[in-house]
Amino acid sequence: MRRPSEPDDLSTLTAAALERGIIDATQRDRLHALAAELSTEDRALPDATAEPSPEVRGSFTVITVAYALGALLVLFALGWFLVDRWSKLGPAGVLVVAGGYAGAFALAGTTLRRRGFPMAGGLTIVLAVMMTPVWAWAVLRLTSLWPDPAAASDPLATYDPYLYSRAVILDLATIGVALATLRRVRVGALGAPIAIAFVALLIHLGTALGDPDLAWYVGRYYQLVVACATLAIAYALDRRQPPREDYALWFYIAGVVMLVGGYGAVWSSLGAWRHALPLVAVSLVAASLYLRRRVLVIGGGLAAFGYLAYLALDVFRRVVALPVAIAALGLLVIVTAVWVQRRFPALIERVSRQQDTHRKALPTGPIAVLGPLAIALTAMLFAMGEARERTADRHWRTAYYARRSRREIQARKAVEGRRASAEKPAADSAPPPLRR
Repeated sequence: MRRPSEPDDLSTLTAAALERGIIDATQRDRLHALAAELSTEDRALPDATAEPSPEVRGSFTVITVAYALGALLVLFALGWFLVDRWSKLGPAGVLVVAGGYAGAFALAGTTLRRRGFPMAGGLTIVLAVMMTPVWAWAVLRLTSLWPDPAAASDPLATYDPYLYSRAVILDLATIGVALATLRRVRVGALGAPIAIAFVALLIHLGTALGDPDLAWYVGRYYQLVVACATLAIAYALDRRQPPREDYALWFYIAGVVMLVGGYGAVWSSLGAWRHALPLVAVSLVAASLYLRRRVLVIGGGLAAFGYLAYLALDVFRRVVALPVAIAALGLLVIVTAVWVQRRFPALIERVSRQQDTHRKALPTGPIAVLGPLAIALTAMLFAMGEARERTADRHWRTAYYARRSRREIQARKAVEGRRASAEKPAADSAPPPLRR
C-alpha cells in the first residue's frame, strides 16, 4: 500500500475527508502547505529499520527528571567550589578551573550524543556554555578591565555604572558562545542560557546608561519593560522556530518571571492601576490558549491569585462575606465553562484547535505583544518625571536636615562655650589655699 504522505495520495485523502465533513477547506489548505514545507526542507519520516536510540524519549519522564536533577547537582557543586575557593584561586585559578570544566562538559556532551544519548549530551553541552560568564570574568579581571573589589572605595555599593558596563561584556560573551554552539548542535535547552543572558543584558544596559539619581525609582518600571520585551522576543521565536526545537519556552519563562517580579516591585506605587491586574491575568490565559504555553497559564494564575490576595488582605479585609463571594465566583466560572461548551462548540474548536507549530499566532498579531511593551515604556517615562520630583524633594530634605544638624551642633558648642566661660571666673575668684 502506498504511503498517504505522497502528494497524489494526500490530495485524494484530503478531498475525501472534505466531502465527508471531517475537515474543512482551511484545514485542507494547511495540510497541503505542511506537506509542501516538509518536502522542501527534505524532512522525511524516520526509517523504521533504523537502530532505535537507547535513550528514553519524552517531554516529562523519569529520565528527564534524572537529567535535570543531575545538572542541578553539578551546578550546585561547581558554584559551591568556586564561591568557597574564589579568593584563594584568584583570576588565573578561576580561569583554569572554569575552562577545564567547560572543556570536560563539551567533550562529555559530544561523546554522549555520538553514542545515542542526544538529550543527556545536549544538557551537558548546555552546562559547558553556562561556564562562559565565569571564565569571561576571569579574562576581564586578568586584563584589568574588571575592577578589583578589594581596591573599591565601597565594595558593598549596589550601583556602579562602570561595573554594570563590564557585566554587559559577560552577557554578550554568553550569548555569542551559545549561538556559536547552536550552529553546530541543535539543542532546545540552549535557549536557557541565551534567555538568561538576554534578560541580564537588558538590565545591565539600562543600569549602566541610566541616571543614578533616578534608578532607585525608575528601575522597577524598567523591569516591566524588560519583561514585555522578553515576551515579545519569545512570541517572535515561537512563530519561526523549527517544529522539533523549542527555544521560545525559555524566553516565555524568563518573561513571566520578570513580569511577576516587576509587578510586585511597582505594586506600592501603582495606586488605582492595581485593579488592572485581572486584565493582565485574563490576557495571559487567553494567550496561552492560542500559543499552547502552560507557562502563560501559570503567570495568569499568579496574577489572579495576587489580585485576590490584595482584595482579601487589604481592600476587603473587614468584610466577612468575601470568601463566600470568591467561592461563588469560582463556581460561576465552572458553570459558565460548561454552558459555553454546550452552546458554542464551534467557538471552542476555533480557539483551542491544534495548529501546526509554524502557525502559532495571536488574534491581533504583533499588536498583542508590542502593545504591552508600549504601555510599559509609557509608564516608565511617567515614572521618570515623578522620580525627578521625588529626587529633588529627597535632596532638599537631605540638605535641610544636614543644615539643621550643623546648626544644632554649632548651637550646642556655643552653649558649652558660654557655660565654660561662666564657670571659669567662679574658679578664679575662689580663695587661694592656705600656706604653712
